[in-house]
Amino acid sequence: MELWCKHSAVRLWTALILGGVAALVILPLLVGTMGPKWMVVPGIVFLLVAYWITGAVFAAIGRHRIDRLIDEAAVWERAGMLREVRQVLAGALNTVDSFFFSPSSRQAPARKLLAQTARFQMAQAKTDLPSDDVVEAYLISFPHDRDVAVNWLNGVLAGKTVTRQTHAIVARIKNTHEDDKEILPMVAQFFLDERCCDLTALKTYRQLVDAGVSLPDDLVHHMADFFLSLSRSDTLALKVYLDRYERGDRNTALLQGIAACSMTICSGSVTRHLLSRVDSILEEIDLSERKRMAEAFSPALMKSEMVSSRKSRRIRRSVIGPTIRAVQVELRTFLSRCIAGFSQRADKIRKSIRSRRAKVIVKWAAMGLSIAGVALLVINTVMHLSSPPKTVETPPEQVIVLVADPFTIQVAAYLKESDARRYVDRLKNNGMDAYWTRASGGGKTWYQVRISHFETKAAAKVFGENLKMRGMVDDYYVANYNRPDS
Repeated sequence: MELWCKHSAVRLWTALILGGVAALVILPLLVGTMGPKWMVVPGIVFLLVAYWITGAVFAAIGRHRIDRLIDEAAVWERAGMLREVRQVLAGALNTVDSFFFSPSSRQAPARKLLAQTARFQMAQAKTDLPSDDVVEAYLISFPHDRDVAVNWLNGVLAGKTVTRQTHAIVARIKNTHEDDKEILPMVAQFFLDERCCDLTALKTYRQLVDAGVSLPDDLVHHMADFFLSLSRSDTLALKVYLDRYERGDRNTALLQGIAACSMTICSGSVTRHLLSRVDSILEEIDLSERKRMAEAFSPALMKSEMVSSRKSRRIRRSVIGPTIRAVQVELRTFLSRCIAGFSQRADKIRKSIRSRRAKVIVKWAAMGLSIAGVALLVINTVMHLSSPPKTVETPPEQVIVLVADPFTIQVAAYLKESDARRYVDRLKNNGMDAYWTRASGGGKTWYQVRISHFETKAAAKVFGENLKMRGMVDDYYVANYNRPDS
């Protein structure tokens, strides 16, 4: 909002100056043709044209300055002058945040500068928290930049601080580079380090295992240890366990996990070859021993019906399986129809927005709003200039009332006028004829609070004693009456 106000203010005043000069030069030539009453129309046109030209010129100047600073930063970077590179990039950032750009025109140069700054920060051997923020901001908007994504993932895996935003960036990189064989293991390693077992992490593990490529031993061992710690006994876990077993690992926990998977996974077209590999590994172990190993791996398995024999599972699957598959087919058909209908409607809306008619409507609506704003400004200015001057009413002269009584009683004296006024108001609210007067003495100005006026000192003392006895004043003394200041 601050940037928009800054840009609008500078652009509007520049347009008013340029448009005003153009109007002063050209409008006198049009008076004889159009008449004086129609001069406001070309005046508004001049202002709008000047406003548009000013914005275009400001944006061109800003883009030229940013391009020059980016090229200069590249020269300094090749020369190894890192401090100068940071200074030049800071100057480019100040240009992006200056009045040269409107909120819409600053997006392209801001993205260009952000990409240049992120690549510069990634090239540094030593980074700090602000530079990490720049790179993360860049990856949030441009996760498809593979080089920056790989370098940033290497830094995260090397021990950089992980935040919630780090998880969001890793997820965006993973969704953008799902088939990248270098990035996918790095993302999986990150999820394993963070002990993530959500849907995104499991999908990453499954893609990595099913990719058909040989994974590093450290990654396979890490994944198997993670699944063993969670007591997982599904198809994905079995694939990882078997891969680790075939790499020469024969520890007890791994064999127990394989036995648990053999007791819970149903035989099918996808799992048949996995279960045959399990049978070849556990062929010397009978069924009761497998159940004991599965129970040691996860005691909850043996307490449920999931640890029943594979044969009973096949029977239940033969009854329930066709029903489930039929429901899945119906749901898939329904979802595909909904998605197709939504896509058709979205295409229609997109085409209508991109149509020439819509662009014309938006253009004329924006022009109309601009004209209305400038016209309102002109009308307000004309009304202000044509309104008659306001008459200034002179306040009535203060009538000075002469008081013949020479005495009064003083009840307080303050160094601040506001305190004296406040006390006078309180006394007046109690029905007293109170006032204050100003007196100077000892290099100070006192504001004295006094009450009424009396013919004699005796009358003044009687009135003061009465007020003191009623608790309305703390003390008093009789003084000569002076004309009050209030």
